[in-house]
Amino acid sequence: MRRKPLNPGKGFKSRGSWAGAGLRDERDESHHCELYQAGSRDRRLAERAARQIESALATASLVPGNVTMAPGAGTTGIVVMKEHAIESEPYRRLVAELPCFWCGISGYSQHAHLNYGKGLGLKTDDRTGFPLCCSRPGIEGCHVAYDNYRLLESGGRQAHREYGIEAARFTREQILKAGLWPKKLPLWA
Repeated sequence: MRRKPLNPGKGFKSRGSWAGAGLRDERDESHHCELYQAGSRDRRLAERAARQIESALATASLVPGNVTMAPGAGTTGIVVMKEHAIESEPYRRLVAELPCFWCGISGYSQHAHLNYGKGLGLKTDDRTGFPLCCSRPGIEGCHVAYDNYRLLESGGRQAHREYGIEAARFTREQILKAGLWPKKLPLWA
């Protein structure tokens, strides 16, 4: 369908002509920017960058030898796997049937991956997963808390990684002991 172009002077109005856009008054507290907010934003961005660098340095030693960096969009490159991580839907479903590893509730579990080794084009092995419960109305699930590093009260990211490694090991043992390990899935080395 062909549409008629906008006539000059019609269309979107500039913000300056909106009611109260440039005017300050005591009743309108939400539509202005205080001077201290600019510095606060810069501080928050610097803190966020420092956390991301700390996380990248902490996980750099955990990257397997079969990963290489290839030049790509941006300055960081794109992660390219030489071999893929093993993905197994039957194993993920088995893990999801177990009760939550943290709170023990049954019927709400999801397969939770470890929080390292993930990224653009890089997946973690499904055999390193463990059961954590999902969010429900009015309740934040353990899976969300784990992914946001809030499940454990102290220790930060490193404590969460160690917890995930131990939980994955225990989950693999339970599935093996029950004799439910999928036949086509190789055992964890």
